[in-house]
Amino acid sequence: MLCRKIILLLVILLGIAPAEAILAAPGDENAPLFATHIENAYLCTSRLTQRHPEQCLAFSPGAWMVHIEYLRAKLPDPLPELPLEELEKPEGAVSSYTFAYVNHLPAQSYAHPLEAEQGLPPQRTFYDGSNWVSILGRVEHNGEAWYQINADEFVRAEHIAIVGPSRFQGVKLQATPEYPFAWVLDTAQTSSLPGGPAEGRTYYRYERVTIFAQDRLGEELWYLLGPDQWLEQRNVARVDVHPRPEGVQPDDKWIEVNTFEQTLAAYEGDQIVYATLVSSGRPGETWTPDGLTRIWGKIASTPMTNPDDPPETPEWYYLESVEWTQYFFEAYALHAAYWHDSFGFTRSHGCVNLTPLDSKWLFDWTTPHVAAGTDPGSYTYLREAGNGTWVWIHKTPPLAEE
Repeated sequence: MLCRKIILLLVILLGIAPAEAILAAPGDENAPLFATHIENAYLCTSRLTQRHPEQCLAFSPGAWMVHIEYLRAKLPDPLPELPLEELEKPEGAVSSYTFAYVNHLPAQSYAHPLEAEQGLPPQRTFYDGSNWVSILGRVEHNGEAWYQINADEFVRAEHIAIVGPSRFQGVKLQATPEYPFAWVLDTAQTSSLPGGPAEGRTYYRYERVTIFAQDRLGEELWYLLGPDQWLEQRNVARVDVHPRPEGVQPDDKWIEVNTFEQTLAAYEGDQIVYATLVSSGRPGETWTPDGLTRIWGKIASTPMTNPDDPPETPEWYYLESVEWTQYFFEAYALHAAYWHDSFGFTRSHGCVNLTPLDSKWLFDWTTPHVAAGTDPGSYTYLREAGNGTWVWIHKTPPLAEE
């Protein structure tokens, strides 16, 4: 009788016991904090597995909380700050140009307002698409306001909408950061747990955060920004420190652009010295191509247009006075973009867009150096010398696919 009771008790215990033991901590103490997965199995009880297998694909709730507590315990105290060098930012305009959007199309330009009054043909017509110009001044002619956009070119004021470029600028680093960091892309609220309700701290666009740990929850990746502050990966653009690409020497300058994250980092050898947000080519035919190349030409200001589409189509674009342009592969370039503030998102026709402040910093830092006093519209070439600053374009997600 006693033997039967013991056997029955064992059967009951086996029915409620986990198929594998739940470890107190996932992995050993020296395991990397940013490991791509946990090297242990976390299972529900056999009964729960039979009744609700959809709840037991990863690990049990108790083991998951052990895992989260483990990550929380790894937070440094106090939380470290990024080793930054302060950048001097202008109090006024970020560009010597005044920029404007041409709207209410079609719009005509004339060599002088008097020619429009006399019924003479226009110099050109802005039909469709996206047309941006730089303003030289404003004049009045017979009670009508006009803007001068070039030496001998005027457009009625009703077609001109003056805009201000983004004032965002990245960071200059004094040393290699201990942890990855990121910029918040839009207003977002943290959760106390990965996948939990957004009830914590609110972060705003362009706020910078440090990523101390990460956890994958289904298809989502969550970042730990501080005690009980988790934010889903899609809310931020992350910067990781990368090793030099093969062929780049220890004393070389090089630029790394991650088109997955929409971030840029500048290096001197193995030391990251600058990082910021970019807008590279949109997916499809206008995607920015991967590869390791060199800057072959620089120009301080140049017009850009779309040669593949006529000006009568919505795909057409015309951009005057594109500053701090640096060509690194064929006609692909790093350059300032004054016509949008969508940095951290794909936007361009293939070039790498930067804010005016970021673009100017890089232009001064890279080779070939442009001599002081050079005409802003003159090119500095290194097409044959092959010693311009390296540019490495790649698309790398924060974690390898599992």
